[in-house]
This record gives sequence, C-alpha cells and structure tokens, in this order.
Amino acid sequence: MTAPDTRITLIKTASRLFRRKGYSGVGLTEILSEAGLPKGSLYYHFPGGKPELAAAATRWAGAWIEALVQRSFEGAETFEVGAQAACRDLAATLAQVDHIEACPVLSVLQAASDTPLLQEAVQEVYASWTEGLAREARRLNRAEPDAAAYALHIRLQGAWVMAYAQQSQQPLLRLADEIGAGIG
Repeated sequence: MTAPDTRITLIKTASRLFRRKGYSGVGLTEILSEAGLPKGSLYYHFPGGKPELAAAATRWAGAWIEALVQRSFEGAETFEVGAQAACRDLAATLAQVDHIEACPVLSVLQAASDTPLLQEAVQEVYASWTEGLAREARRLNRAEPDAAAYALHIRLQGAWVMAYAQQSQQPLLRLADEIGAGIG
C-alpha cells in the first residue's frame, strides 16, 4: 500500500469508527486493527496521534458531505428545491447501510471541547457547510441567504440526529416534505 493509500485508509477507518462509537469509544489499537496497518503507519502520517487523525477524518468526511449537498443543489431552481434534494440525497445515503451512524462532525464534537485541534476542525467543517449553503442561497436569489443557510444547516443536523436515534432515514425525508410545504 502506498503512503497516500495508507493515509486515506487510516482516515476512512477512523471516520467510520468514530461515527459508530464516538471519539472516546475508539482506541488507536482498534483503528489500526480495523485498517490492517502497523502502529508505525499511524504516527508516520499523524505524528500528533489520535487527535490529529480525528481532525483529518472530520475534515475528510465533512468535505464528502459538503460535496454531496452541493451536488443536490445542481439544477435546483429555488433554494427550497435544492434543500429538499439535499435532504433526500442524505436520506438515500443513510438508507444504503445496515446501521445509520452519527454525523462525522457530531461524533467528535464532545471531545472537541477538550482538544483545540478537534475544536478547530469541527468549527471549520460546520462553517464550511453553512458557507456552502449560503452560496447556493445567494445563487438562487433567496432572501436573507445567510439566515436561510444557517437555518437549513441546523435543521439538517437535527434531522440527522433524529435519523441516528431512530435508525431511520425518515426524519430527513420528513424535513424534505416540510421544506416543500413551506413549514419552518
């Protein structure tokens, strides 16, 4: 396995495990075992250890979700249509797995208050998501684009938490319906 492949394997494995068990519920030994890699590979790519790996995993997963949401807005004629598509696309992604996992940012958020590196990664990803939604709102001439983006981000995050708690994509589909009906 090449160095870039090893790095991305560690990031993807950590992201998946953090989403499933939370940051505090996952140790480095488990990440390495799950990834099938020796201990030296972790410290070669992430000399800062678990916090540095978690920050990279948060940013990687955050970028993946941001790209999914951005694709959802392609071709949308209104912000609401794009928001509905984003809800449905996230729901479809969650429906592809046997067990719905937590949002990759939320999964490290608790540990972020004690770890500045994680706090920075969480804030960066959340800000990027809101900024991306605001760009779409401006592009689609939505009144008060920053407020609309912030409100949608909060609603999407809440729906994802509910989807995780209920182990169902229905909260995201319900949010899509509510947006379509002009509720909220």
